[in-house]
Amino acid sequence: MTVLSWAGCLCFAAYYSGLDAVAGISAGTVVDHGVHGAAGRLFATGDELGRTGVYGLAVASLAACAVLWRRHGVRVLPGAAVLFAACWSFVGSHIFWPKGVFTMLGFAVAFALLTVAATRPAEDVRPDATPGTLPEQGVPPEHAPDAAP
Repeated sequence: MTVLSWAGCLCFAAYYSGLDAVAGISAGTVVDHGVHGAAGRLFATGDELGRTGVYGLAVASLAACAVLWRRHGVRVLPGAAVLFAACWSFVGSHIFWPKGVFTMLGFAVAFALLTVAATRPAEDVRPDATPGTLPEQGVPPEHAPDAAP
């Protein structure tokens, strides 16, 4: 799952950068030189590149949340839900006001929630954790809070 997440990140980085290069730099250059007919095709190509990049981001997000779920259980669900909503919104928007701005805020909230869910004291994190279990379950008796010294 970690490799899948990295692959999604690579897809996002490559294709979303392509959106900026094609729709931003190239389209701006041809418009500045008076070639307006080409700008529409460049924007369409940029949109396709950006959409593919956002799909890569969604795959990376899904894989990362799956890894976090295996390690931290249900605590990651609020952040994962906000992250998937932000990914869905990002497919049809860029960073522009208002939808894009709220989408970016959604990403920030999602990452904050996932960070809080994933940062807990080491004694609460078990290597044998299963999704949806509480930290108190499966603790060896000698480490239980009410164990006699």
